[in-house]
Amino acid sequence: MSKIAHILGGWSVNIGNAFFQLAGYHLLRECFPEAEIALIPEMPGYPSYWNRRGGNPSNYFDYVNQLKPDYLVLMGPVFRREMFSIWEEALLRLMDGGAKLVLLGVGAMTYADTDIQLYRDFLSRFRPVLMVTRDSDTFNLLGDLAENACDGIDFSFFLSDYYPLHVIDAFTNSVALNFDKLPEPRISINSSNPPRGIPFEFAGERWQVEFPRFRQWLARRSRYGMFLEGALFGGTPVDKIGTYDVVRLDHRPHPLLRHKTFRSPRSMVNDTPYPYLDIYGNAVLTLTDRVHAAAAALQYGKPAMLFSASPRLRLLSRLGLEEIVHKLLWLDLSLLEEEKGKVKAFLKDNLGLPG
Repeated sequence: MSKIAHILGGWSVNIGNAFFQLAGYHLLRECFPEAEIALIPEMPGYPSYWNRRGGNPSNYFDYVNQLKPDYLVLMGPVFRREMFSIWEEALLRLMDGGAKLVLLGVGAMTYADTDIQLYRDFLSRFRPVLMVTRDSDTFNLLGDLAENACDGIDFSFFLSDYYPLHVIDAFTNSVALNFDKLPEPRISINSSNPPRGIPFEFAGERWQVEFPRFRQWLARRSRYGMFLEGALFGGTPVDKIGTYDVVRLDHRPHPLLRHKTFRSPRSMVNDTPYPYLDIYGNAVLTLTDRVHAAAAALQYGKPAMLFSASPRLRLLSRLGLEEIVHKLLWLDLSLLEEEKGKVKAFLKDNLGLPG
């Protein structure tokens, strides 16, 4: 029986990591039911507030090498400037012992030419047996360095297979607002005021989204500016938009700044993904500055609009969602099923495990 070590972690700083990791675990279980799948923690060397440059601390425990797996599965934005200092030591031991590297739903944090060359150096040294990218740029720039590569999709789009929608009546008349990177905008419906901000149409009504400019500028300066904005400015007493209830979600359980996270009513933060999925799946629409909040809502068949300029936007383009930063969009679920089928077939055909 083959043993697969599957990565989980990073939820406390971004619960969206759980969305694609758990969906990836489910897909592996579905495609390879005879394999033994061990869940392993992330490495501690990702950049953080206490470790800005990244790199594993000297006394870290190399958990994955204790298991001696046949395959190591990494997911998400693994291509980053710190990837050697995070994974080089463990991968040398693993691959010397015969383990193979599998990359699922992967993309990059940055796409500068110098960074692409670094990623290519990494892949040349640690060649994956299989790679499924989450955006076409990553596939075109790096796919040739894997033994088998697929221009795939982000695995958060498999979430409904792992965690089907549970209808919760209390949320079905809600608007999900997830603005933990930017200050929450002022949202109005059918306002008589002169048009300002970003407009869109929903349910036959004209919505407007307007960000506070200085606070938005401050939050975008850096991660420290983001927290400073949360510390300096209060929230809003708004708990309804038109006839819709508001539910506010924060994807960053840690570090928890109570004044920032709970400055407005009906706010939720949690270190497990399930309440987020229940809300995104039941709310009438989601407005967010997080790519994976939008992805979760969309794959449950709900509309979303995204307010972001992140490189992660590439993963939405794979499913024809480029305009999501300009207007409210629904996902073509038939296209999604087609793309999911391609990824499943690719895994079964190329990973070399009994199905």
